Amino acid sequence: MSESADAAPGAVSPTETSKKDRTDLWASLAVFALTALIVLATYIHTLVHSLGDGIVTARVEFGDTAPPALATPTDAGVEIASTVVVDVSTDSLSPVTVGFLRAAEALQTLGYLSALGLLSWIVVRFVRGRLFDQGVIRLVWIASIVAIATIIVPTIPRTLGTNMLIRDVGMNDMLENAPLGPEFWYAYVFCMALSAVAVVLRIGNRMARDNEGLV
Repeated sequence: MSESADAAPGAVSPTETSKKDRTDLWASLAVFALTALIVLATYIHTLVHSLGDGIVTARVEFGDTAPPALATPTDAGVEIASTVVVDVSTDSLSPVTVGFLRAAEALQTLGYLSALGLLSWIVVRFVRGRLFDQGVIRLVWIASIVAIATIIVPTIPRTLGTNMLIRDVGMNDMLENAPLGPEFWYAYVFCMALSAVAVVLRIGNRMARDNEGLV
């Protein structure tokens, strides 16, 4: 008697998803959708606030100049960190500077939404039982590329805009453009995890084809 005949009624094959699996996947999809909504709402709120106040935000660091100290009621020695986020009035900046900084924020938000959209589409394919097909593997690789691009691509206009901001306010001798923050390492770890998932799915795809050939 074949193995398929001995299988218990209602058993799920390795390439299919059970009802519990689908429930968990739909929950993941809901989390992705909520996260995308929060990202979009945060961007819109920040943009409306900055436009209303006439400011742009940039991350800078103090070069060879010591960061200024803060006066405290207890006379404790408190200094501003080397890397700080500053809000600068757009009236004192050139339109090109403002455009670069706003474009960087828009590109980063678009990257976040794109990565979440790809992850959501991957989950949808999982729900449909397409765990190990080539389409899912390609989507995982694309999602990892989009994630790292979300950090690198906005860095170009942000660096240009920040350097121009420092020039516009006449603080070239005091301030410098801040390097990539911790979000770069978050994206790097995320991409490495997605790459590992892609390898596992590729192996599963090969095993699924081998099993189909044995039936």
